Amino acid sequence: MAGHRREHLNEEIRHKLGLLLAREAADPRLRTVTITGVVAAKDLSTARVSFSSYHQDADPEELTKLLDRASGFFSRALARTLTGRKTPRLHFHYDKGFDYAQDIERVFKEIHAGGEAGPEALDEDEDE
Repeated sequence: MAGHRREHLNEEIRHKLGLLLAREAADPRLRTVTITGVVAAKDLSTARVSFSSYHQDADPEELTKLLDRASGFFSRALARTLTGRKTPRLHFHYDKGFDYAQDIERVFKEIHAGGEAGPEALDEDEDE
């Protein structure tokens, strides 16, 4: 499959998974999930789905397990709506990018407020 067609498929899967999570997820914890990216394999047999959660107390491991358990439901729903012949098997992975951004924002707010936070504050969070 040509690269641009696969990228279009990745975006189509990302968009449709987002809609499925928002509208049809039975578990309310899954409604806090945002799909941040999809990368389908060249042969379309699998797709790596990156996600994040806007709920600060969400457990990434628990969300990954929930999404993996629901992957069959998602695949069947995608198969009904995707334009291609194949529907890739979905593998979910937590995207830590939003967590890092929140940590940096918190440090900047502390610095702006006159706190003692600095680069070492980020290092402390990574040890947890």
